[in-house]
Amino acid sequence: MYYSGLLKAAVRRVGLVGAVVVLGACAADADDATSSDDINGGPIPRTVCFAGRTFGDVMTSGGIPEIDRLCKVMPNLIRDVPGGRDAQYNFFAWDSNLAHEMDVVVGALDTNHDGQVTGADAPVTLTVVGYSWGGFNAVDFINAIASDHRFGPDRKTIAKFFALDAFRTDFLVLPRAEMDVPRNVQKYYSFRHSVAPADDCSIILGGLLGPFTGRVPYCTGSTECHDFDFSAYAAGKNVDHCAVPDAAHPFVVALDNDQIPTGLPPELKVSRY
Repeated sequence: MYYSGLLKAAVRRVGLVGAVVVLGACAADADDATSSDDINGGPIPRTVCFAGRTFGDVMTSGGIPEIDRLCKVMPNLIRDVPGGRDAQYNFFAWDSNLAHEMDVVVGALDTNHDGQVTGADAPVTLTVVGYSWGGFNAVDFINAIASDHRFGPDRKTIAKFFALDAFRTDFLVLPRAEMDVPRNVQKYYSFRHSVAPADDCSIILGGLLGPFTGRVPYCTGSTECHDFDFSAYAAGKNVDHCAVPDAAHPFVVALDNDQIPTGLPPELKVSRY
């Protein structure tokens, strides 16, 4: 949840990020991206992004322009339809009801236009990215795919899920303690901060709400899970909630391309449920 008038006017940039590496097809806008999989006739990489909850102008809220920049370079991004609420962004903004977003994704993946996403449609590998409250929106979206009758049994799998400082409150102010990663995710990557700097951008109303620190993930035994914590080493001590998308940007791009990036934050052990 963001109260844009109360967040910092400017989001700090952190030195540990360095140069952002844009790899191959990711350099183009999603509609223009072409991968080796496309050329060889294999599954096409597709991406769906969710940003955090906002009030007022979305792009003035902390961390939102950063997630927009990241999602812009992700391969074959599925964006809102023309005229949709989020058509001007490279993400879907937080939504308590994901019916519209589900319809958009089904429409994008249903290449034979029969209203279903099955083996008869063009094969894809689907990546989901969620930042802040959008991290929990992404969980709801992934769970919805698992139960939606429009997705065939062989099309319910999410290849990669990137959770960037995923956070949410219940009953307005009580932060959720953890995140249960859906079992239909093959690979899960969390990039978060666990210790808020004194001037963290998500400290609101003098600390009555916030700071927003990434929730601890729990995975099933079938999901490959990684939890990276910027707060666990000195170079990341100034990474606050708004800075996580920029700090994670080069790592997400590399991992989505099945490359092992250098300089990853310390990795924490992930418990299973």
